[in-house]
Amino acid sequence: MAIQAPMERAVELGAAADALAALAAHLRIESEDLPADPAVRAVLADVAAELTGAQGASPEAAAPVVGLARTFLRQAAELVDNPGRAGAWDQVDAPLLQSIGRLSMGVAPAIDAAAATLPGLAEALDGDLLDVGTGTGWLAIALARAHPRLRVTGIDVFAPALDLAKGNLADAGLTDRVELRLQDAGSLDEADAYDVVWLPMPFLPAEIVPAVVRTGCRALRPGGWLLAGTFTGPPTRLGQLLTDLRTVRSGGHPWQPAALLGVLGEAGLQDVGEVPRAWAAPVRLYAGRR
Repeated sequence: MAIQAPMERAVELGAAADALAALAAHLRIESEDLPADPAVRAVLADVAAELTGAQGASPEAAAPVVGLARTFLRQAAELVDNPGRAGAWDQVDAPLLQSIGRLSMGVAPAIDAAAATLPGLAEALDGDLLDVGTGTGWLAIALARAHPRLRVTGIDVFAPALDLAKGNLADAGLTDRVELRLQDAGSLDEADAYDVVWLPMPFLPAEIVPAVVRTGCRALRPGGWLLAGTFTGPPTRLGQLLTDLRTVRSGGHPWQPAALLGVLGEAGLQDVGEVPRAWAAPVRLYAGRR
């Protein structure tokens, strides 16, 4: 039994991985009009219908789901191959970087949902937004598409990701509204420059977060919002542990809500709180207003 129990559990978990891959494959075929064997296409459609009750999605809705699947499955394989690695971004894996970026597109609907409850955020999304840790630029692209008057400045310390972002922005036709800079958020010296500042907490080491929050707060115009996002998952003990593992292997810290809200408040932000979740993306959103 000691040998059989882990195998039985692994088979169950493997089915979940297969289901995630099948859903992403179906969405790619249908949203990107990819060629597919008719028999495979039919089975994938049945799997998608069983999982979600629907058999298709727009390219905009499909992209973050495909990004999630690619990210989770690639990171899962890397975890098996290199189980003891500490969180770091020192290797160039372009497909993984792009998939993480496409997953981040799911943050855009979360920010839009927050705009329905946070005073002034909807108007701020017609102004200037600082996208800290912009990576390959996909969140900036999603926000710029959703808000035609929004101007985005994306900063990152990882040059290979920014190189990919430049190509993505050019393909999206948004180089006139999204600026990219190789810059450390902790050394940001701008003041009263942005209406919204976005912080991706899973990719920020704990020791730099207070400084990044302070510089982000200073960079906001009066009345502007700082938004900080963390990973989330199923509301179970296992779900929380797996979320924490994904966070620490991404280089971040598994913040407890009270601790993170305390950091936001200590930086001088007002109206600090967690935004009630009303979106599908696996992110929790915290906010504070200058």
